[in-house]
Amino acid sequence: MAPAEPPLGALVEVPAGRGLVRFCGGTSFSAGRWVGIELSEANGKNDGTVQGIKYFTCKPNYGVFVRPSQVKTISLEPQPVLAVITQPAPSLRPALGHHRTGSTGLARGPSVRTVPSSPGRTAPSSPRASSPAKPSTNGSSFTSPLLSLTTSQRTQDDQEVQELRAKIRVLEAKRADDARHVRELETRLSEAESFVALRPKLQAKLSSQQTELITTRRELADAQQLAQMAESRIVDAQEQLEMAMLDKEMAEERAEMAEAELEEVKENLAIVEVELQVLKEGGAEEVTETPVKQSLAYIQLEKQNERLKEALIRLRDISQETEQEQRRRIAEMEKDVTNLDELQAQYEEALYKLTNAEIQVEELKAQLDDALGAEEMLVQLTERNLMLGEKIEEMRITIEDLEALKELNDELEENHMETEKTMQEDLDARDAQIREQASKINALEEACQDLESTIMQFRELVLQLQTELDSLRAETQTAQHESATAASQTAAMMSLNLKLQSSASKNQARYIDLEVKKIEAREARELLNIIQPYLPQVYVESDMDATNCYLLFQRLALKVDLVNTVVAQTHNLPDSLSGPVSDVMVGVCEMRGRLSSLSTTCRRFAAILRKCDVESFLNIGRIYPEIAPMEKRIDMHIDLLRREEFRELECVNDALKMQSQFDHLAETYFNEYEFDLGERELGLALAIDHDLDTFAASIGLIKTAVSAIMKDEDVDLETGDVDTEAEFFAPLQRLLDQCRSAKVLRRKLTKRLDDLTQDSAALKVHLVPQLQALNNIVPELLNFGISLAGRNVMPYLNDVRSAKAPFKLSTVLSYVKETAASTVGKDRKDDIASWESVSEFFNQVMKDAGALLPLVLETENIVKISGTAPWVLRIEDIKAATAINVEAERKVAQLNDEMQALVRTLKSKDQHIQESSVKIELMDRRMEAVKKQADTIIDLENELNKARKQERAYEEAMEQLQADLDSLEQDNAKLKTMANNAERQPSAAQPVEPESVPIEGSLETSYLLEQIDALRGTVRFLRTENSYLRGQDLLKEIESLPPLPAPITREPTPELVSSSLSDSDSDSDDLSSPPTLRTLSAESKLLYREVIKYTCSPRVVDLSAVRARRAEDGEKGVRPWIPKKKTPAYHVWERKMQGERLGKKLHGLLERTSALAASR
Repeated sequence: MAPAEPPLGALVEVPAGRGLVRFCGGTSFSAGRWVGIELSEANGKNDGTVQGIKYFTCKPNYGVFVRPSQVKTISLEPQPVLAVITQPAPSLRPALGHHRTGSTGLARGPSVRTVPSSPGRTAPSSPRASSPAKPSTNGSSFTSPLLSLTTSQRTQDDQEVQELRAKIRVLEAKRADDARHVRELETRLSEAESFVALRPKLQAKLSSQQTELITTRRELADAQQLAQMAESRIVDAQEQLEMAMLDKEMAEERAEMAEAELEEVKENLAIVEVELQVLKEGGAEEVTETPVKQSLAYIQLEKQNERLKEALIRLRDISQETEQEQRRRIAEMEKDVTNLDELQAQYEEALYKLTNAEIQVEELKAQLDDALGAEEMLVQLTERNLMLGEKIEEMRITIEDLEALKELNDELEENHMETEKTMQEDLDARDAQIREQASKINALEEACQDLESTIMQFRELVLQLQTELDSLRAETQTAQHESATAASQTAAMMSLNLKLQSSASKNQARYIDLEVKKIEAREARELLNIIQPYLPQVYVESDMDATNCYLLFQRLALKVDLVNTVVAQTHNLPDSLSGPVSDVMVGVCEMRGRLSSLSTTCRRFAAILRKCDVESFLNIGRIYPEIAPMEKRIDMHIDLLRREEFRELECVNDALKMQSQFDHLAETYFNEYEFDLGERELGLALAIDHDLDTFAASIGLIKTAVSAIMKDEDVDLETGDVDTEAEFFAPLQRLLDQCRSAKVLRRKLTKRLDDLTQDSAALKVHLVPQLQALNNIVPELLNFGISLAGRNVMPYLNDVRSAKAPFKLSTVLSYVKETAASTVGKDRKDDIASWESVSEFFNQVMKDAGALLPLVLETENIVKISGTAPWVLRIEDIKAATAINVEAERKVAQLNDEMQALVRTLKSKDQHIQESSVKIELMDRRMEAVKKQADTIIDLENELNKARKQERAYEEAMEQLQADLDSLEQDNAKLKTMANNAERQPSAAQPVEPESVPIEGSLETSYLLEQIDALRGTVRFLRTENSYLRGQDLLKEIESLPPLPAPITREPTPELVSSSLSDSDSDSDDLSSPPTLRTLSAESKLLYREVIKYTCSPRVVDLSAVRARRAEDGEKGVRPWIPKKKTPAYHVWERKMQGERLGKKLHGLLERTSALAASR
């Protein structure tokens, strides 16, 4: 912590000796803070001048400069001699950063002018000190309490100036950061331009890839033709094979038939041989008996034997021919089988070429898609560079605006310093009067307190402007990520800045006028305090309370009007009644009517007191102690309104209480006078004005609420055959239009009556009944609007929303009819529509007002309210009672009039300052909206960091995919080896018997077809995986490009690898909209459900599919092929990736939560 600097004029001790502090601040001969000491002995090094720059004045060798840490304070009581501080040399400006904005606070800090003095004086004095009214201060110490107060105030002001300098240094550091950000934007723009320079290379690469794609397509077409030819040949070979099989089956059938016939012939031959043997054995016996029969039988047997021999010969020849034919066919079929094997090999070769061609086509398609994506990326980057250039230009314009605001801040600070010097000179001028008249010390101290409060208010204004400057600088840091709407926002900010500058200049002029009027009012107050002791005791005892009562009523009227005006400006009345209206607006309009009635009553009382007789004036003055506390309630509401904590309901309650008390006072003291005729007429006109505003607000509330509930998707509408626009909204709009036209008449009427009241005139008494009748019928319209909105329509709409019942327009129209019948149409006997009755009633009101307005404008109907003020009539009595100098009384009356005029002027200036403070607070709210946009930009930066983390996750996924690719290539090599073994295995098998060759060939063919199908599925799977992994080189080339400065506004580019191995689903969740408390709560709930579901899910690996596939392929004697997604390793890996994905989501949620907490 740095040591505190001693105040100017304090007695201190340094290594060179004791002395008085004459200078504190920065110097040009060395950086840092220095303290200039005027020593009591000639042990110094200079006379207050170093390197040609005079910092203070003293004798030669009596001055010395030391660091604040070397100073030891002995006495803090300042000396009467004022310190002289000059402006530092211009060489100090570069040390503060930006030379345009940073040098003002330091150069203007010490504002006391350097005045050379003669050697006989110890220290210089101001020119005012040499005037005859102020004695010399040589060799004496002045210990007046006011001077010590002003010197301590100077010390506090110096400390505040030092704090302001530190703040300015912080602002300059922020300005340097803004410049650094602008330079970073320019470097990123150059990087984007260098990236655009790569576009021709990528286009050349794209053209070469397109030519390669065309040649590959041609080769693919040729390969497809060859494949078709091979397929046709295979089909022909299969048909020939089927024909050969059919011929073989027919030959087998014939051979079987021939064998059957041969067996039958053999059996017949055996029978014949047996019979022949029998015949030979028994032939001797039968020859003798039947010679004739033997010869015949023998001849028949011989003939049969010959026939059998011929049949056997023919059968042998046929069997030999058949056997030769079968052997020939078997040889031909063996040749066909060998030809089939060759065709099968050719078919497999063509199929392999076709597969390679398809893989190349897929790769070329992927490369073409990547090239098209790269071209689209180039176009987007070009557009983005243009947008960044526009944003940089906008940032430069914004920086210029901020510099203008900084200059405006410097001007305000300079005006503050000048004002402070002016106040100091005024204090010096009052020193002589303080010595002569000790009785005025209390009054001057009150004046000093008033000045201090004014300075504090101005400092608060300066601090507010500095906070606005900080918020605008923060906007420059976040504007690089704004959307295309930043141009309109910048224009709006420029217009607001211009308005702020104009308002600041106007406030400065008003502040100067206000200070002048305050000085005059203070002098008048001081003069009044001086004159009051000379007033006679009769006036103090009898007339003082009456005068205070008159002034109280005037103050109450003005303060109530001030509250009414500020509330109207805050809610933009009556212009805001043309758009959507809320229930708050209806309450505000009703409150303004109550306040207007209270203000009118106070004006009436003041008018009566201004013209009444002396006795009544003095009699009314007795109630002043009772009604004086009422002003504190109005002051409390004004203070709440200034701090934006205004409570409408409490203000209405206080207004009703005060109105009831004032009504009792009117019946007791003010009921027999006609001096308030103009105020009463003006009050009636204002009551009509506010009643019409309240009616318009209630009708607008009904229209807004019904239109909102009809647009609500959660509410069912049952309009039936009712035309909503014609039967509801059109009559409401017609009433609002009639109310606007009535406002023109009422404004003219109110303006005319206000002018008459200012001129102490009023309408004649015979016009008051017409105005009273108009005031009596307008509340009927008000009752219709309030009853329809507050008692019928709004409760019904609330019930519809709470009970989720259907909205029926017929119910609202029935409410309108009932309310109209009970208010505006209660005296009507004809049965007409409700809207028409209200419209006719409104037309009647406008007709009466239009008939009254010409009469009001005529000068014949004007009467002048004349009368003498009671205090004027009281002058003669006071003179007779006290016999005081007439001239003194006249001067007192004149001073009273001037004081009242100054007080009124001061109040008007206060009102203008309050209005300007309300406008500045409105600007603060808009600045808060801009800060929210800055928070949104910070959230976007956090999302950019998350995108970079996602990029690193993609790199890890690519490495894992590369490892999977290597393993798949090894599996592919193994599958190829198995396919070659499977091809060699059926070719090695040879038929054992000729008859079984066709059957074994059919089995081998089916087995080969199954192997071909399995290999085809394997090749298809490998081709799909390889096609997804071919884009790795292009992905690495894209990742090697320089990083982008900000995320692209288009939709995110889909991942290159769309397989199930990618974790892009989990990473894409991070690219979301800017986080809010509600979205973070929803995401935490979803994440909690996912974690519960993950922990509750089974962790057992499903082996049923693996076992079933192994069982199926084990019967065929081949190694089973299983898809990767059904393997146990894949199940385990998927479970692990799911856990990692949930961990990443949890980490991202924690980061966004911490970022949101830090931004708040």
